[in-house]
Amino acid sequence: MKNKCIVGKMNIIVEASNKFLTKKIKDERLPILQNHITLFDILPEDGSKLLFNEIASIWRISKSSLSDIINKYESQGLINKCMCSEDKRSVYISLTPEAVIIKQKLRVMEKEFLDIILKDFDEDQKAILEDNIEKALKNIIKML
Repeated sequence: MKNKCIVGKMNIIVEASNKFLTKKIKDERLPILQNHITLFDILPEDGSKLLFNEIASIWRISKSSLSDIINKYESQGLINKCMCSEDKRSVYISLTPEAVIIKQKLRVMEKEFLDIILKDFDEDQKAILEDNIEKALKNIIKML
């Protein structure tokens, strides 16, 4: 592990997180895919709606891919789609109550993963790591 560069180490963490969440989703028998967690993260828990284009922009996903994903979860009763009455081209998306429960379960799973990887960190070390990650994300946003 010592020879891996920091980017390689970050990739290992991402891979471990993906495997952990995939296993947990399967164990919990949640009707979603691990790589679609972001959709559930983006959509508000209070049932308020976001425009389809906003979601595509936040997630940085193609509109055709997002459309397929939304249609999948709409057919499962997890996503509501609503046409805007003023502009028929605009579509609003929201979580159903069933999806809110899934979102809450996902949050618990993510916390469980964090608890595992931060097990030997004290509170100051956790705060410093989070602060540094925030700084790195701000730098990435500036770069993009």
